[in-house]
Amino acid sequence: MDQTMKELLARVERIEAIEEIKALKARYLNACDKQEPEAVRECFVAQGAIVDMDYFGYCDNRDTFVDDVFVPRGCHDYVLDMHHGANPEIEILDEKTAQGVWSLNYRNINTQDHTLTMLSALYHDDYVKTDAGWRIAKSRTEYRTVMVCNYEPGSLRVDVAARTLADVM
Repeated sequence: MDQTMKELLARVERIEAIEEIKALKARYLNACDKQEPEAVRECFVAQGAIVDMDYFGYCDNRDTFVDDVFVPRGCHDYVLDMHHGANPEIEILDEKTAQGVWSLNYRNINTQDHTLTMLSALYHDDYVKTDAGWRIAKSRTEYRTVMVCNYEPGSLRVDVAARTLADVM
């Protein structure tokens, strides 16, 4: 194979890896919104996944994240979540590792507590290609903005508007 073909093949493989990682992140965000714990779990490496959500919690494996954080906080009929990931900056480091930064536009409507939470964040992710495809090895959330509102019929009251919830939690 000549050098031009090798370079073209490497470029195609890089583009395919980026598209697979985008699809992985979409599966993760959609599984969060659909409250599908097993689909969320499968987005992470089986051993040693790190999920660092700053003041919301730090987990050193996917099972702790899913079973102790995601399910108790997010899997209820009264929790209506919307995770919108955008602006991916994905860097393929080699055939088996990559890094990415994503912006998150998140909305949570809690019909039990009558709250509306809107926040923005950046996900800083490390990816690993496994036999099952690309998986998240590490995800760190950097919170950017937040607004928490309480609602009743005919009214919406802003309780918090800030760069972070760390000071009010």
